[in-house]
Amino acid sequence: MCLGLFVFSAWLPPDLRENSNDLSIYRHAGESIVRGEVPYRDFFIEYPPGSLPSFVLPALFSADRDGYANIFTSEMAVVLAVTLMLAALAARRLRGPQAWILPGAVFVAAALLLYPVAVTRYDAVVALTLALAALCATLGGRFVDLAWASLAFGAAAKIVPALATVPLVRRGAVRGAAIFLAVILLPFAPFVLLGGKGLLASFAYQAQRGLQVESLAASVLMALDRINGVVFESGAFEVRGQGAGLVASLSPLFTLVLLAVTGLVMYREYRRAGRIGGEAFPRYAAALILAFMLGSKVLSPQYLLWLLPLVPLGAGGAAGVGLCAVFLAACFTTTQVYPTHYGDLLDLSYPGPELLLARNLLLASLWVLMLVLPETQREKRAP
Repeated sequence: MCLGLFVFSAWLPPDLRENSNDLSIYRHAGESIVRGEVPYRDFFIEYPPGSLPSFVLPALFSADRDGYANIFTSEMAVVLAVTLMLAALAARRLRGPQAWILPGAVFVAAALLLYPVAVTRYDAVVALTLALAALCATLGGRFVDLAWASLAFGAAAKIVPALATVPLVRRGAVRGAAIFLAVILLPFAPFVLLGGKGLLASFAYQAQRGLQVESLAASVLMALDRINGVVFESGAFEVRGQGAGLVASLSPLFTLVLLAVTGLVMYREYRRAGRIGGEAFPRYAAALILAFMLGSKVLSPQYLLWLLPLVPLGAGGAAGVGLCAVFLAACFTTTQVYPTHYGDLLDLSYPGPELLLARNLLLASLWVLMLVLPETQREKRAP
């Protein structure tokens, strides 16, 4: 997997690798910190404090843009390799000694399919924390505390892993929540004290973003012929047209509705069984993250990396094969959208919008399957 990612990454054109907007932001942040500048106070960065260590390491050992890109991609490849091993261990724990083969193969295939973003974004760090949480949840006992702590590190890097704490809520959840809060305060507290206004500005920056061109809502508006243009603002391409502003403002409400539906399904499982076991963590964590992705006004291609250690563990048997097939189709279509047909998407010309709608419908299907497959499996086991 690492070799494939190295080769594919090296084949990327400069504007998608060393000259990309994301790597430029990472490099600027890392080099500024090495010079002694304080993030959020001395320079603006849109990402949470937990992301900063991954930016600093390549800056310490590189002297130019190409060197930084090479070290950063190597760093993310190692992170993904560790994530793969944790996911394989979780699969063995869930379903037996040989059960790691399919999840491991799907993980590798999905990572390679997502090669344009797999090692050029820091989202592999988020996947790592989710994989560790999944393994600890399946181990149970005191390891659940470590799952809470791992998700706190992930949330410090990109907030979204906080959603995955919901399947951990059970007896002793107060202790877990306390661990989560204590761990997440470690990276946040220094910057609250040193650059509080700048830290708040980074969150405000995200809240003020418009409807990103790759979001589910944008793809639906394109299909309805309501979009008349695409502009580059806030570091991303946003759509303009009839209803785009309204949809962007309603995005938080839509996200809450999808999260509430997911929560109700989880609650029904809890009422039926009296608990939500650790074996259900990957499935429900993936469902919650998918609900966020589908409802959000931003759906960047690297977000699919968050699902790498979760979807392959979502179910076993034929159901698991089906989940993995849909996930791999979504990964393949994502790369067809970005970067293969991204120019067509921005021009609103075939096949860009059509591929985007297909990808988003695959993600929506994956979310639905995560919620209904458990019920189907129970029916099969019923006497």
